[in-house]
Parts: sequence; structure tokens; C-alpha cells
Amino acid sequence: MASWLEVAFAGHYVVLDAELSLYWAEHGALAVSDLHLEKSTFLAQFGSPIPAYDSHDTLVRLERLIARYRPKVLILLGDTFHDKAAWERLEDRTRTQLLTVCGSVEHCCFVEGNHDVGVSVDPSLCFADDYVIENVVFSHEPAAADLPQVIGHFHPKLRTSLHGHKLSGKCFAMNERLLVMPAFGSFTGGLELTHAAFATLAKGDPLRPYIIYGNTVAAVCW
Repeated sequence: MASWLEVAFAGHYVVLDAELSLYWAEHGALAVSDLHLEKSTFLAQFGSPIPAYDSHDTLVRLERLIARYRPKVLILLGDTFHDKAAWERLEDRTRTQLLTVCGSVEHCCFVEGNHDVGVSVDPSLCFADDYVIENVVFSHEPAAADLPQVIGHFHPKLRTSLHGHKLSGKCFAMNERLLVMPAFGSFTGGLELTHAAFATLAKGDPLRPYIIYGNTVAAVCW
């Protein structure tokens, strides 16, 4: 088990990082999905007692990844914000932190997710339906285009055993033409990879899991 794995996807080599990110070295592109910033403050409106530190922690982890890989392109693969009022609820320091993260790369692409619809953000930030590198489409949900795709939205996780040990954690899920990212946000759950939704996504080509456990990521045979 290692903190990262290089895998072949759609004729290219990408790195799956245990810090819940994908890095494509050939293009200097770093992708993370489903930050769900300000989820805690959204739930606080309904009586949740969870401390409101998830956005800051999520961005600290993203800063660490940027320092490690020094990407040219940062792809935020949808549901960056938990709801349309999330930007307004960000503390000033956290809002500045996000803008600084975006300004630290040559290009920062906000792919719009279903939770991002209607959110009002700083004018320097803008959303796109997808982002394409060579023949690979980065989109939040599966796109209509008949091309290999990297998507988020589904928050895959897995419970399994490896070398006799029971493991449970978020995971990447991949077949020949689809790579599903784990949720990056500090306060995000997941959907079991055994759920029927993933079989529908796979279209007859089973998704192979790469489980994240602690600071490691590992391929799992199941």
C-alpha cells in the first residue's frame, strides 16, 4: 500500500492520491471533487451542533496538495459549495483562503455541480459545464459526450477486507472509460460501491475500486 498509485486510464497515466485527488503530470493538472464548502453551517440552520470548521480544513488539505504537486491547472470537479448561499456564509478568512488557492495556479476551473446551481461567487470565479484535456472530459456528473470521463457526484466508498484486515473508506472507482472521484470535502459521506447506481454507471464494464485507508491508497480485487 502506498500514499499514491499511478494507473493507466484512457491511454494516459494519472496519479490517484490518498489525499483524495487525481494528478495528471503530463498536463500539470490536479483534480478534486465535491468539497461541499459550508455544509456544516447549512446543517446548523436545522439544529446540527457540528462545529463550523469543515471549509477551512478542506482548503488546508487542498493547499497541501498544491504545495506538493505545484499544478498549473486546478480542476474543482463540482459541488464545490454545498448550497447557493454557501459563499455568503464563508468567513472572510476562509473566502480569502479560497481565492488565494485559486490564484496560486495558472488556471482554476470550477466545474458546476448540482449543489453549485445558483451560487453567487466572487466575479473572478466562474463555472463551466466541464473541462477537457486531450480526449478526457472532466464533469461533475456523466456527460453525454462519448469520451472517457472523470466525474464526481457519487462519493464512492467501500467496505472490504485486504490481507485479512477489514477496511472501510472512500475510494476511486474506475473502468476503461470512467473514473469516479471520491468526495474531497472534510464533511462528506459516501455511497457504497455495491449500490446499483454504480452498476448503472459501469454499463457492463465493472468499476475497479482503489480504496483510501489512512494515508494509503490500494487497488482492491472484489
